Amino acid sequence: MDKHVIVGGGVAGLVCAVRLAEAGLPVVVLEREPEVGGLLRSFTLDDVVFDLGPHVLFLEHDGPGEAFLRETLAGQPVIRHPFAFAIAAGGRYWKFPNHFDFLRYPLRYKIEALRAATKRRGAPPPEPIPASLELAEKSGPGLYALLFRDLFAKKALMPPQELHHHWLARVDRTIDNEKEPFVRRGKAAAVLGALSRLRQRYTYPAGGLGDVPALLATRIRRAGGEVVTGAGALSLVRDGERVAAVVADDREIAVRHLVWTAPLNALNTALGVQTPPLPTVTMRLVMLTYDSPAPPLRPFVYTYHPDPALTANRVYYPGSIFRERGPAGREGLCLEINVAAGDAAPPGEEETIAAAIADVARLGLYPASALRRAKAVTLPAAMPVYPLNYEARLAAAAAPVRGLANAHAVGRQGGFYFCLTPAAVTQGLKMAAHLLGETATHGA
Repeated sequence: MDKHVIVGGGVAGLVCAVRLAEAGLPVVVLEREPEVGGLLRSFTLDDVVFDLGPHVLFLEHDGPGEAFLRETLAGQPVIRHPFAFAIAAGGRYWKFPNHFDFLRYPLRYKIEALRAATKRRGAPPPEPIPASLELAEKSGPGLYALLFRDLFAKKALMPPQELHHHWLARVDRTIDNEKEPFVRRGKAAAVLGALSRLRQRYTYPAGGLGDVPALLATRIRRAGGEVVTGAGALSLVRDGERVAAVVADDREIAVRHLVWTAPLNALNTALGVQTPPLPTVTMRLVMLTYDSPAPPLRPFVYTYHPDPALTANRVYYPGSIFRERGPAGREGLCLEINVAAGDAAPPGEEETIAAAIADVARLGLYPASALRRAKAVTLPAAMPVYPLNYEARLAAAAAPVRGLANAHAVGRQGGFYFCLTPAAVTQGLKMAAHLLGETATHGA
């Protein structure tokens, strides 16, 4: 029987598979890692739960992705707290959402930020608009230079003046990798939206974000679908303008539809086509635990660190979420370090761990002598990066799959779409709706 084959067990692929399987269609998900989830995975080290990807979920909006995640977590134990993060620069922590921290800004930055907020906007500048212009226009030049310029260079491994502002705006995409039409909001809606973000709360599954893909995989299997983890070498068999089969670990699976949520560059390699690769960043997360008889209450889920002298661009604090639920006598810290662009080889994990331990000491969090355990996880090509000409590059990279009658590439990696978890869920929902509509039209 021909199957709907989903390559990649991240959240977009799993959500698509849930919808298809629960509609009675034959589905198989192929995931190369030992467990599903993609970036939405959790690890336990020294009894501390760490997450790979977004760390928290924002589910208070009315979008389809948020609604699906609320449904998925209904009845599950969750943790909810007000959300806050900070950027460490200039000898202080700059808090976001801003709340009343703005009142404590140095006068120069207050004046520049107020000028930026009240500036009369004319026609937007011609595309492409760089991220540097977008950030400086919204925050003022002083705060841009202090908080954002070096931070985004560390995160994207690209100067902000060469980075497209869509990478910041996270413009929504169709299943054919095109921008969704922009929906304008009135001034009242914009103000209400800004106010709601000041009081934004996050949702966190009590067992870690890995609870979400585990729940989805269970639903797929209960509905008769198949989830294969640890899938090895994969190849595609073409029949003209269709993908006829997927071969994984010497198993050939006849394909009705192929949904590719693994990296788009890898799809073009599997298709045997030559297209310029899309730029990505390899991320490395260093998870550290420290002796801490009385772990401090961390006010932020994570802090960003633009200082080029620090290796990490972000420090995540699991204790800020778990609080009294965390293990006694220790604290976990997770440092996000972007180690390589494109196909460049990253440094060894031991070297990165050593740099992370030095960063923690330099920040005054813990001395190296308090270290208990350390673990690094490398995530190749995990972050899409948008250069100024990314739309033309994406169109060229997506052309081969769009030339196939029964294949799509969607999601954060498959669709080359830098997005948060609800948007990735929405990608899976859109893809499933398209396939279910086609099935209703043409029959199973």
